[in-house]
Amino acid sequence: MKKVSLYEKVPPLEKNFTVKFMKFDRCENLTPHWHEHIELLYFYRGGCRITCNKTTFDAKAGDIVVVNSAEIHSFVVENSVGYICLLIYPEFFSDINFSNIHIKNHIKCDSHITECVEGIIKEHKQKTHGYDMMIKSYAYSLMTHLVRSYVDAYISEREISIHTTNLERLNIVFNYIADNYSEKISTQTLSELCYLNESYFCRFFKAHAGKTPTEYINEYRIEKAALLLKNTNDNISQIAANAGFDDVNYFTRIFKKIKKQTPSEYRKSIITNENESQRSLS
Repeated sequence: MKKVSLYEKVPPLEKNFTVKFMKFDRCENLTPHWHEHIELLYFYRGGCRITCNKTTFDAKAGDIVVVNSAEIHSFVVENSVGYICLLIYPEFFSDINFSNIHIKNHIKCDSHITECVEGIIKEHKQKTHGYDMMIKSYAYSLMTHLVRSYVDAYISEREISIHTTNLERLNIVFNYIADNYSEKISTQTLSELCYLNESYFCRFFKAHAGKTPTEYINEYRIEKAALLLKNTNDNISQIAANAGFDDVNYFTRIFKKIKKQTPSEYRKSIITNENESQRSLS
């Protein structure tokens, strides 16, 4: 899988430590992407709709989501969600037989996994002597439990080769959209990048990304627009144009469909939340 140009780059190892712990409070959506590391998401607040490995499901507090290596995934947040993210780097398995294993994506309320995650949180927070060894210990216990209880497929070398080729094609498309989202983008242009017939390309894209090219482009543009609403004083028409929408009414309709708020309501809610945060700190 090393030759794949990853859409989301793997964060660099810190002191060659093969497990990374992060905590997120997120209110924005995550567009489809992939990476080489395994990602374990433990939800402690709220919930969201996740598309992973072509399957869509709802994750809520207490659930674990496993994102396997090189697996396209995304999620949609209706309000806000809090989760712990553990990144298990490929180097973690350098002396372990973990090849061609696919772990079940959605795991509900497993007490052993919860215990391991909470142990990692505690060790990471306290950082007492030997905490790094304990984090690795919990990570090994967690991964062993997943392998023994939640393997749902063993992938052949041929399947890996086909998947790699598909990722390479999608990577070209994702990068083109990221570089040109503010301009007009046609499915014909995207299909030509992959040397595919346009109708076949649209089926291929939806099969692997979980949504149509137009849906993906709109979601990507809306996330860019949301950042502009948060970080600039530009008016709605300017933001719509900068995000690639030439019709402000269409922009507002798509924004509300994805974010459950109009652009104006979204900007107002950000200001309100920031003011409340400042008052709580004063």
